[in-house]
Amino acid sequence: MEKKAIIYLAIVGMIGMFFIGGGVTTLLTPPGGAQRVTIIISGSTTCEPVITECADQFMAINPNVDISVSGTGSGSGISDTINGLNSIGMSSRNIKSTENASAGNNLIDYKFAKDGIAVIISATHPNATWIQSNGLTLDQVFLIYNGTYDTWDDINAALVTDTIDVHTRPDGSGTRATFEELVESGGEELGDNSGYTSSVTGYIEVASNTVMVQQVGSNSYGFGYCGLGYVDASVIAIPVDGVVPSISTILDETYPISRALHLVTDGPVSGWVQAFIDFIFGSNGQQVVADEGFVRLWF
Repeated sequence: MEKKAIIYLAIVGMIGMFFIGGGVTTLLTPPGGAQRVTIIISGSTTCEPVITECADQFMAINPNVDISVSGTGSGSGISDTINGLNSIGMSSRNIKSTENASAGNNLIDYKFAKDGIAVIISATHPNATWIQSNGLTLDQVFLIYNGTYDTWDDINAALVTDTIDVHTRPDGSGTRATFEELVESGGEELGDNSGYTSSVTGYIEVASNTVMVQQVGSNSYGFGYCGLGYVDASVIAIPVDGVVPSISTILDETYPISRALHLVTDGPVSGWVQAFIDFIFGSNGQQVVADEGFVRLWF
């Protein structure tokens, strides 16, 4: 699969260059005047809750700025950025080298948070206690998704003989793309495995992390994956290779299915667009990251 060939900005620490003070009740110094401004943001549904809340806070203290945020999928957000249809793209996967090449190698990637993709089962699974205690290996997750394991007892004879109801995200989802890249066996990525590519079309496809949790949580034999911030009491996040997904295991990169969340622009930005990006990397924006269940870059 394509891997990163992008300009990465080390902007952790570029916090609030337009801030006066730092509280959410303080107006930013207008970087481009006080005229009415519209900022259009599209892309990853994983990133959408964080960016929407940041936009609401930013607009509350800068009433001349209108920010539109829409969750259309990571691929769509990057495409919109390349084609000049948004001010900022959102992505929950790395930018492909082919995408960057189509933009003249001009894309700039702002990593604003970290996240882990949790492998989940329903809390009502008849073997929930066993699975939560023993966990799965990354190889076993791979074998479930490539169709080798059809029933739960294929994983272990102690489990029920019922079919594993495998759920996935649509093609174009950043969460799916990252999952396909990070879940591997013997050095082969899931997304490159022929068994997976022939099996995935038969899996239960859900539109978002939220729907994934709802569907798996309501299906006792459901199996799926979602961003860590979406896990609730209806599902169980399974340990993978003996590591439970958590803030600490994502930060120290011991949890094997971890990723960054990205904002993308077509070249350098300025004015209110740069001010909003700085807001996300500032104390208020990073608090939103934490409040939404993701891992902030600094504390």
